[in-house]
Amino acid sequence: MIKRLVYFLVLVLLLGAAYSVSQTLLGNSSANAPNQGSKGAAPKVLVEVVKLESTASSFGAIATGWADKSAEIFAIVDEKVTQVLFKPQQKVKKGELLVQQDDREEQLALRLAEVQLKNTKSLLDRYKQAVGKGAVPQTQVDSAQADYEAAQVAVDQAKLAISNHQIRAPFAGVVGITDIDPGQRIGPGVLVTGVDSREVIYVDFEVPEALVGQLSASKMDQIEVLASTPSVPGQEFKARVVALDSRLNAEKRSLRVRANISNPDDLLRPGMSFAVQMAVKGQMLASVPEIALQWDREGSYVWMIREGKADRENVRVADRRQGRVFLDGNIKEGESVVVEGGLRLAEGVVVEQVEDPLQ
Repeated sequence: MIKRLVYFLVLVLLLGAAYSVSQTLLGNSSANAPNQGSKGAAPKVLVEVVKLESTASSFGAIATGWADKSAEIFAIVDEKVTQVLFKPQQKVKKGELLVQQDDREEQLALRLAEVQLKNTKSLLDRYKQAVGKGAVPQTQVDSAQADYEAAQVAVDQAKLAISNHQIRAPFAGVVGITDIDPGQRIGPGVLVTGVDSREVIYVDFEVPEALVGQLSASKMDQIEVLASTPSVPGQEFKARVVALDSRLNAEKRSLRVRANISNPDDLLRPGMSFAVQMAVKGQMLASVPEIALQWDREGSYVWMIREGKADRENVRVADRRQGRVFLDGNIKEGESVVVEGGLRLAEGVVVEQVEDPLQ
């Protein structure tokens, strides 16, 4: 029992001595360390001078030209051709007759239907006069009315059958080559010719995902497109963006864009290849290294150095390119933005600026 008490007292003395030595060492360290009070050494930060740069961008692509309106014309009925009324490269008007098929039976059916319509109309008129005098019952008038309306339908059907033997241009344009000759029997599925409206040629091309953010329906008038084709060397054609696809191509990661080229001189043809150069107008915005941008719950921000002190500036990222960001906010050209060391800053802290040696 006495030995345990002695061991305990020795242990207490050793712990007390160790504590005394540690306090002495800590006191010496505190005495030798520099004073870090409110007026301690200013944190060093790497800064870069803000530059204003344009967010304009350009993009090139290869595209194929297509007619504003294009159609392949087929026969509707199986019948012999009596007339071919067009030549290749002929300009035609909407509804103009191109090919006539034999419609003699349909013409006779129309004449018969018109005779029946005339007879039913005459009978209906007599019944209407007689019913007022009580000579015929109302039921006979109703029956005559039904016969007259049926005769009208028969006339319309006969006219439709005749029109199906007439192959007409669906819209104004230029017709192509045909392999159809008079006397040849053609039917549904036989191509008569093609017709193209070439006053406007459109091109579709793919814009990469990185540039999609600069495109919108409200900014289409700010997009400039120039197109050139080897078919017309040495000449560029202005195009106008008229449509943006509703979704990106998941495999290509690109957006389909359509631009129209005015073709008043008829120099361009559907199927031509075009080299398309698209330029998107931009605005002058502050450009800073991407590492200067920081985020928190309030959004994106950067640390600016103003009058030697850290000043937080909330910003909106308008664009990103090659390691730099374009910022929309209260940032002026020539101001200093913190590139490195921003994690140690707080609002109003005095800093020591170090400019980027690579600038």
